[in-house]
Amino acid sequence: MSNEVIERGIGLARAGRFDEAVKVFDQDLCFTQHPTATSYYAVSLASVEGNFDKAISLCLMAAEKEFYNPEIYLNLGRIFLLNGQKSVAVRAFRKGLKFDSDHFALLSEMKSLGLRRKPMISFLPRQNVVNRFLGILVEKIAS
Repeated sequence: MSNEVIERGIGLARAGRFDEAVKVFDQDLCFTQHPTATSYYAVSLASVEGNFDKAISLCLMAAEKEFYNPEIYLNLGRIFLLNGQKSVAVRAFRKGLKFDSDHFALLSEMKSLGLRRKPMISFLPRQNVVNRFLGILVEKIAS
C-alpha cells in the first residue's frame, strides 16, 4: 500500500499537480522513509503553501540520506527558484549534474534559466574576440 501511495504522490508532483500530491502524501506519511518522495513532497509543499523553510529543510534531510540522487537536487533547486533564490538554485542544479551530467530535467532547468558556459579563456572578458571565436568554434564542433 505505502509504495503505491509514494509512487502516486511522486507521479502527481512530477506532473505539476502539487495540490493533489500534497493530499496524497499527507494521507500516509510513509514518504518520510523515502528520500526521493520526501523531496517531491517538499517541492509540492513549497508550491502549494509557500512554506519554503520547511520545504528546504525536508529536501536537505532527503539529500543527507541520498546525497547522490540528482532528483533531490532538482527539487531543492526548484524550491529555491520558487523562493526567488536563483543563485542558490543554480548551485543545487549543478550539484545534481555532478552525479548525473545527462539528467534531462536538471539540464532543462539550467537551460530555462539562460545560463551560459564559462568563457573559453577565463582571464579574458567574455566579449573578447578570441573568446567569442573559440566559443563559436566549439559550439559548431559540438553540434
